[in-house]
Amino acid sequence: MIDYKNDILMCEDVKLIDIANEYKTPFYIYSKNDILKKIKIFKEVFSDIDDLLIAYAVKAENNLSILKLMVKEGIGADVVSIGEVLKYIKAGGNANNVVFSGVGKTEEEIKKAIELEIRRFNIESIPEAVRINNIAKELKKIVKCSLRVNPNVDAHTHEKITTGVHGNKFGISIKTIKDNAELLKGLSNIEIDSLSMHIGSQILDPAPLNKAIIVMKVLIEEVKNMGFDIKSVDIGGGYGVRYDKQSNGFDFDKFKRESISLLKDMKLSITTEPGRYFIAESGALIMRVEYVKEEWGRKYLILNGGMNDYIRAAMYDAYNDILPIIKKDGKEKYEFVGPICESSDVFANNRECSTIEAGDYVALLDSGAYGFSMSSNYNSRTLISQIMIDKDKHQLIRKAQTFEEMISSEII
Repeated sequence: MIDYKNDILMCEDVKLIDIANEYKTPFYIYSKNDILKKIKIFKEVFSDIDDLLIAYAVKAENNLSILKLMVKEGIGADVVSIGEVLKYIKAGGNANNVVFSGVGKTEEEIKKAIELEIRRFNIESIPEAVRINNIAKELKKIVKCSLRVNPNVDAHTHEKITTGVHGNKFGISIKTIKDNAELLKGLSNIEIDSLSMHIGSQILDPAPLNKAIIVMKVLIEEVKNMGFDIKSVDIGGGYGVRYDKQSNGFDFDKFKRESISLLKDMKLSITTEPGRYFIAESGALIMRVEYVKEEWGRKYLILNGGMNDYIRAAMYDAYNDILPIIKKDGKEKYEFVGPICESSDVFANNRECSTIEAGDYVALLDSGAYGFSMSSNYNSRTLISQIMIDKDKHQLIRKAQTFEEMISSEII
């Protein structure tokens, strides 16, 4: 949905240069119809599953307008904080479509989530199970829960987004479940009727996910034999996207051939948690070139957007295409860097593209996921605006933060 037309970068039917001339850069844009297209594709992949909850990983991007779009499409929410629960409900979502994951749920979060009557908690440790039970008992409630099992399957992704092997902080081993089976069955205010997993993010090859589903099928039988009535399985998410257009995203055709029949054979309710897949490729970070700096044979394009606006490049060595909004004649290689006082504030090294000059605008593509949602006020920089594009129209969905708003909670 973001591509050149007559050397002008477009998002749907809108010229990005027109948006850049209207709003102060940097800012994020999102293609509404790309999000809808991804949702449609995803639903088709899982269309043979009778009892299915698609729970959007809210951490990927939590703007209320985007969450409202998910709600309208019948998409639930995978959350990791009470704030994400409240934002999903604020956007019109039903708490019964919320799955609460995360290793560090506080007493306050658990109490509020129980009061809101979310669908279930994904339990990450034995102490958490005890805590949820105790709070549920105080509230005189029976709470549905899933044990997040660590299947010990390597997702073959970046080490900082691998979550399903021994040594990760996430999940519970089958040994720990066996050792604590009687304790767990004795917790009378939680009903453990599900197993869940999540092996990592930005998975491109479905093979590890397929392997993990096979492992889960075996583990479900083991847990049933311990006396638990398992009615549901959550296979997590992690479906990868094409950050590098020379490569492919997650192979859904292969996944459908190999995994959907496995899931059907389980005869259980299925939950899956896409996040990045729905939103990443819809988004772009629009920035202005402040200076062109030449040193030691290199040309540095110093942008007005930085790692506080998009941290994935600095945090994960992530690759994103970065393109001028207006393509000019000639080609050069550039270092695309931000203004933050950190050496890691770099978007791309030695990247070739058409000639760019000071005052030009560039777009960091595929930055819709974990872009704004991970942004910060580092270097006392205000949070930037977000704009939704729908065919030939656009709508501001978040105003840029002012300096006064940034400091409003501080006390002097």
